[in-house]
Amino acid sequence: MLQQYITEVLFKQQTCSLPQVGTFTIQHIPAHFSVVDQVLTPPRQQVSFETRWEDDGSCLHWISQKENLIESVASLKLDKYLQEFRDRLQSGQPIDLPGIGSLRLDALGQVRFTAQELPDAWQELELAPVLRADAAPKVLQGTTEVVNQEVVEHTGAVHEEFESQGRFRWWWVVVPLLVIGAGAAAWIFKDEIMPAAPAGKAPEQAATPPQDTVPVVAEPPAPPVNDSISYFVVFSTFKTKETAEKNLAKRIAWGYSEVVLFASKDSTVFNLAVPFRSMPGDTTAAKDSVAERFKAAVHIAY
Repeated sequence: MLQQYITEVLFKQQTCSLPQVGTFTIQHIPAHFSVVDQVLTPPRQQVSFETRWEDDGSCLHWISQKENLIESVASLKLDKYLQEFRDRLQSGQPIDLPGIGSLRLDALGQVRFTAQELPDAWQELELAPVLRADAAPKVLQGTTEVVNQEVVEHTGAVHEEFESQGRFRWWWVVVPLLVIGAGAAAWIFKDEIMPAAPAGKAPEQAATPPQDTVPVVAEPPAPPVNDSISYFVVFSTFKTKETAEKNLAKRIAWGYSEVVLFASKDSTVFNLAVPFRSMPGDTTAAKDSVAERFKAAVHIAY
């Protein structure tokens, strides 16, 4: 029975921590292209196991739901299942986990896990380069050009192109010098070219007096409208604070530093969530982002 519970918890939240045994995790392996074999391997999932564990209460909560037990009774039931699980391992018998793999003890007493390949509808693709006559790739090897596996010698063309690119042009230096010299001459002789104003003659005043003008006072811009709201996107809920704190510490250790813990108003439920501040119309995008990242059903709390 415990084997079935492990499988259900693992595929529900992508990880299952079994107290005093270890932790199962579903790893997502991206697609890979082999240049040598010309084969595109699709993305896939693989179950891994490590002997480190941290009781996050997921197995206990699942047994309590499945068997309609209160948590204290479900805890006793879990202890019984774990004792039977460990006794079977110690006896040397392999334990099959449906849809996951099998566990057994090796000669050194270490727990070994053999993963079962997860079903996948994607198939490998064999790819081949497509060569067209009007767009044949050209490869330059020294002075030899290979076009569709045909060798074309073009030593003279390459030499002429090199000379045309590297030849010095005299006007590259002369033109800038002429421009600089003309500017310097205009600056030096500007006093001789411009006539001096007659002595004692005041500058002419404007023919018409300035008209009275009404100063224009600019109105301050209207303050931007900010209708953003603050809320939490909840992806996991616990009945005890201790279990929620353990799960929070595990999430932070995995790199989810934005996850926070907060209690309901009556302190009967403890939630793990991601805080957001956005426009009301962006709440759906925030929910989808958290649901995709944590692979869980989410809801919004204010």
